Amino acid sequence: MIGETQMNRRTFAKRVVGAASYPLAGHTARVFAAASDTADLVLTNGVMVTMSDKRPSAQAMAVRRGRILAVGTNPQIEKLASRDTKVIDLAGRCVSPGLVDAHSHVVGFGQMQLKYVLLRPPKVDSIESLKNALAKAAKDKPAGEWIVGRGFASFKEGRFPRRRDLDEAVPNHPTLIIHWGGQFGAANTLALEKAGLLRADVKDPYGGKFLRDRRTGLPDGALLHYPAIYAVYQPKLDDAEKVECAAWGMNQLASQGVTCVHDNFCHPEYAKAYVRLERRGQLPCRARVYPYVKNLQQCRLVVERIRRYEGPLVRLQGIKLAVDGYALMYNVPREHRHLDIPMHPRPQFNEMIATIHQGDLQADVHAVGDKGVDWTLAAFAKAAGSAAECRRRRHRIEHFPFRKLDSIKRAADLGAPVCLQPNYIEVRADAFLEKLGRSGKALVDTMLPIRTFMNQGVHLAYGADVPAFPSHSPMASIRSAMERRTASRRKLDAAEAVSFTEALRHHTIDGAYAAFDENDLGSLEPGKHADFVIWNQDLRKVRTPRDTVALKPRATYLAGKAVYEAT
Repeated sequence: MIGETQMNRRTFAKRVVGAASYPLAGHTARVFAAASDTADLVLTNGVMVTMSDKRPSAQAMAVRRGRILAVGTNPQIEKLASRDTKVIDLAGRCVSPGLVDAHSHVVGFGQMQLKYVLLRPPKVDSIESLKNALAKAAKDKPAGEWIVGRGFASFKEGRFPRRRDLDEAVPNHPTLIIHWGGQFGAANTLALEKAGLLRADVKDPYGGKFLRDRRTGLPDGALLHYPAIYAVYQPKLDDAEKVECAAWGMNQLASQGVTCVHDNFCHPEYAKAYVRLERRGQLPCRARVYPYVKNLQQCRLVVERIRRYEGPLVRLQGIKLAVDGYALMYNVPREHRHLDIPMHPRPQFNEMIATIHQGDLQADVHAVGDKGVDWTLAAFAKAAGSAAECRRRRHRIEHFPFRKLDSIKRAADLGAPVCLQPNYIEVRADAFLEKLGRSGKALVDTMLPIRTFMNQGVHLAYGADVPAFPSHSPMASIRSAMERRTASRRKLDAAEAVSFTEALRHHTIDGAYAAFDENDLGSLEPGKHADFVIWNQDLRKVRTPRDTVALKPRATYLAGKAVYEAT
């Protein structure tokens, strides 16, 4: 613990009468006479990066009953301590608000890490290494037992695996593998047979597609979008496993300084895991929950029947849906048009947005392609009836990676928050360029146009989007936003880069805004929740993307209580 102690009567008397000093983990805690509003916790001798325009920096902070009592100078804050106050001497260390991850799938993150076969590169980067990983996983499993893997990206062979590739590795186990992004998958022959899908007359599921062998018309094992993947198999977790996966994922994020997560693809049964952890006092982050709906019928049912839960840490915030999977684009090369499919016919999509709006919930839409974004903004405007009403409701877009100026201006006019994944540049830009060819170079160079969004007045937030993205660290997002380099180290348009402080704002106060939390979270100001991070280095001195690599939380606090401490 960083210079922390609990003041008792004897210590307090020595403090007031003799101004004595006591060594605490090599530092000194200084506490003065009690004030009428005394603090439970005081942090002194630090650097407070508040993310507040009213007072951008301070030396000290006082906490009372889980909320910030005051922020100011050492003498001002020390007056708020009493004999029972816990004191942390920061010894010059830096404190920021707790970070907001505005887009992740926490139970799915835990499920992938704890329950699936991990197929992450560089360990799995070829069809051959994929086969080896699956064969190894099957070695100790009885024949007929399911194998589910996730995390693969691209392969050295330059192609997507098909069912016969998987059959060679796991002929006796039904097997489903899922791309790291979650939108694509592959199944072996036994898996398709068990699901009743190995037929030439099988219909594509609503919003998805089975790719097929051109000669036979049979599904070849390649699966496009969630509906096709889950038509094959959807692994189930029991209640204990849901809690286990949620706890693991939340603790991983807390270790990175995250104190609030927007779970944007959360089944209501998974959301119960957060509530159980909340009631046990074991939830290290706040959760804003957006259940996913796959069609209009389910959307209506969820809006009508879902419990509008709001607890101390967990809140139902809105409803998630998708307009596209990979990217619904205006201009797509002929050879990739099979990827360019909407998740819903446009009239049904519009009706889903209207249903959510009329249900007084926030609509949260996965929209990657430029056409998909335009469909989404038009649906927001139609459902709200006016720009003012749309701004009041804050219907939001997830991803929106391409620069299309009229769409960006419309998002600003409608007040639609946009949640970006800057790490998209590192993990997706090269693949997009490969698919779009020379005609897509300008589109890719300006990918993640953060500066343009900011200049036009769009409210931005960042999210790690795990397990769809490889890193759950907010610093990976911030580094990508600053650096704008692809995995091949190709530099994209530097005019869209941002500073560290600007990126940190998107992960704090602006992230809070995306879920109507800006009055309670995202900055160190009196009255707000005492969610904060103690860092190993001074955030004010971060100048380059490389500087972010060494930044690590020393401790993460939720409502004034430590939920993570570095060893």
